[in-house]
Amino acid sequence: MWIERDGDGLPAGARVEAQLTTRLDGRGIAVTASGEALLVEPWPAGASEGATCVVEIRRAAWREPGRDRLAKARPVDGPAAPVLDLAARLAAAGHMITPGWPDTLAAPWEEAFERAQQGRWPLSSGLLSFTPTPAFLAVDVDGTGATLAADALGALAQAVRLWGLGGSVVIDLAGVPERAGRAALGAAFDRAMAGLAFERTAINGFGLMQLLLPRAGPSVLERARLERDATAAIDLLAAAGREPRPGALRLVARPGVVRWIETRPQLLADLARATGRRVDVQADAGAGEGHVETIAR
Repeated sequence: MWIERDGDGLPAGARVEAQLTTRLDGRGIAVTASGEALLVEPWPAGASEGATCVVEIRRAAWREPGRDRLAKARPVDGPAAPVLDLAARLAAAGHMITPGWPDTLAAPWEEAFERAQQGRWPLSSGLLSFTPTPAFLAVDVDGTGATLAADALGALAQAVRLWGLGGSVVIDLAGVPERAGRAALGAAFDRAMAGLAFERTAINGFGLMQLLLPRAGPSVLERARLERDATAAIDLLAAAGREPRPGALRLVARPGVVRWIETRPQLLADLARATGRRVDVQADAGAGEGHVETIAR
């Protein structure tokens, strides 16, 4: 699954012109015309600070606990190109784009996103807990039963696909068998990951396995867990669009959620146009993630 939100930085694959501002050892910082800072590696040969060059985004920017990571780019030959939105990028890759959710996907996606918000994936005999850290994504398995490790690795493969997990993932399995059994578990996991690019270590005697995945940007899990104001704001806007009661709409939420909405006035304009109603927002520290009120004229 892929998610793109208003205010996201440049996506992986975009080719843009940037001005080199700060040279570091073998790499440096550049700034695009829109003001986004990029980590450029390697520093273009023969270029000095202040020069401009065309770069390709290798990894989009994302937020981590306690810090934000800049997008990573590399210098390339040739001209810059228009930056495509997610729908255009998917269409260019041959995917068919249709509005709304297919009936077979709407409910599973809602459930998958709720699991991402909680960082928990229930199993028949246990639970997977996901904790993003600056170094890696930690996955802890809690539960009992002879099939727990197999269930956990099957669920992890599902999560990789649904949430677009990337980077380094360390899973701590419970109740792992002897060496032959661990090898069989690893082979089953490889089959579940068929079609995806990845590397992994063997499952050791302590039940630890490390998984390495390509990383083009933030995963759905990281967005749901670390971009809570944005997630709550989007949920609130969607709820307002479904509001059956008549009258003008008022979106009430904690200040961070309201700030996210107010800095994107086009979203309020889109909501007003789609519903044919006046829309305003109100900050309330006690409103949590928010609710929708209607105002009779």
